[in-house]
Formats: sequence, structure tokens, C-alpha cells
Amino acid sequence: MRKALVSTALVALLALIADVRRPAAQFAPFWPSAPQTLAPAIAPPSDQVEQARTARHRSSKPRRKHEVVRPPPNQRKVAERNGYKRVSDLVNFPKFFPGLGIIFVKPDTLPLGPFLCFDRRDRLVATVYMVPNKDIDDHKSLEGAGPARSVDHVSIYFNPGHPGVDVPHYHVVLWHVTKKQEARVEK
Repeated sequence: MRKALVSTALVALLALIADVRRPAAQFAPFWPSAPQTLAPAIAPPSDQVEQARTARHRSSKPRRKHEVVRPPPNQRKVAERNGYKRVSDLVNFPKFFPGLGIIFVKPDTLPLGPFLCFDRRDRLVATVYMVPNKDIDDHKSLEGAGPARSVDHVSIYFNPGHPGVDVPHYHVVLWHVTKKQEARVEK
């Protein structure tokens, strides 16, 4: 009788301290049911970061004191630290060029580039390569640095020459923003 009483007391004690909820972790099937895709390894465009930040401020959830929200780095300042110079400081060229924005380049990479184009809020909108016609006619192989961000679409057009690249050439514009967002650099 005494053993039964002790056993019952132990079972009752275990029932009080045991977590009888369903297990949180489930065993996954050996083979995944659908192909899995990885998230892109690039930073989201600054518009998405701004939208996420404003949505966080509007949410009803109170902010924790230890949560620190840092703005994304200023892309133009990062480019300047990496040796890019404003084209308007190097040659007779407008500070803001309608259609491309504020243009930066490393002087030793002329005439090919890359040229980095920023809007008035220092957001990278495009990367431009200026390919001289002579290089195309000579069937020259060209290599440029990879774009700093993902590419939404590409524009290619002829230019007869301008300060900085006086020879006829083609602009290969890698747009990092949508066609609708190109309006940032129109005026």
C-alpha cells in the first residue's frame, strides 16, 4: 500500500512539472516536397528599407528599448570613400544630369566606367558603362566591375560624345530601380 501511495505521489508530481503540450519541433520528411529557394544575398533597395521602417513606426506593438534601428549607409558617401569622384568636378558637366542624375566615376576607369548614378537623395539608381564605338568595331573584349546592386532592367543607346568621353560611344545603363522609379532622375 505504501509503494502504491509513493508511486501515485510521484506520478502526480511529474504531471505537475511535465510539459504535456504538443512538441514544437516536428520531424521533417526526408525529401522536401517542393524545391526550396534561397533568399537573395543582396540588400533590399532603399525604398523597401524606408517602407519597412515606417511600417514599424506605425505598428501598435510597443518598441523595445534595446532595439536599435540604423538607417542604411549613404550609398554616395560609400562610393566616394571607394575613390569615386563627381563627374562635374572632373570635367565641364552639369552637377545633375536629367535622365541619369548625379554621376560619379573613378577617374582611372575612363572612358568605360562604371559610372554610378544617384538621385537627389543619394540613392543609387543606375550603373552606366560608356563603350566607345571603336572598341566595338575592333571586336574588343570588355570587362567591367559587377553592379553594386541587383539590376531591374537595361537600356542601351548611342551618344555622339560629351565632356569626359568625347568619342562616339554607347551608354549601357544597368537600372537598379523600376521604370516607374526612373522618374527620380528626370528633373
